[in-house]
Amino acid sequence: MIRYIVELGLASMLTLDRETIASLVAGSAERYGGDSARELEDLAAVLRKAEPLELFWGLYQSFTTQPIETRRYQQQALAGGRLLRLRPACPVAACEAIRNVLGGWEVSVEELPWYLALACGDDAIWTAMTQLEAEPLTDRQRLVLHTFRYWLLPGWQDNPLAQSRLAGECGE
Repeated sequence: MIRYIVELGLASMLTLDRETIASLVAGSAERYGGDSARELEDLAAVLRKAEPLELFWGLYQSFTTQPIETRRYQQQALAGGRLLRLRPACPVAACEAIRNVLGGWEVSVEELPWYLALACGDDAIWTAMTQLEAEPLTDRQRLVLHTFRYWLLPGWQDNPLAQSRLAGECGE
C-alpha cells in the first residue's frame, strides 16, 4: 500500500495524524515484516510529510502499547528505525519517555534508546535511568531498564552496529 501511495504521489492527500502513522507502521510490519528496504524507504518518504509532533506520537506509541506478540518486534523495529532516521523532537521529558516504554518495549530494538539519547541528550537519559532505578519497578521493568542502559553504555555511538545504523539512517 505504501509503495502505491509513493508511486502515485498520494502522500500529500493523506492526513498523517498519529493514528494514521501508527496504522501505516503496523500494516507495513504485518505485510513486509519491517525489513523490506524498498518498504522502509517508501515509508520514510511518506512520513517525512507528517508534522513532527504527530510523527513522534505515531511512532512512539508502538513502544507504549502492547502490540500482538507475534508482530511486536517487527512493528517496533520499523517504528524505531523511522524515529532514528527522521528524528522528530521528543516532546516528553527523558524520565517519562523511558518510564512509558518499560512495559512494552522489545529490548532487542536498540533504535529506541539510541533515538532517545540523540533527541533528549545522553546526560538527560542517564539521569532519567538513575531516577527510574530508585523507583519501585517490577522485575520485568528492571530488566528492561537494565537493557536500555546496556544499549547506551559510554561510547555507544562508536559501536559498529550503532555506527552502521546512524550512517544508514541519517544519510539522506
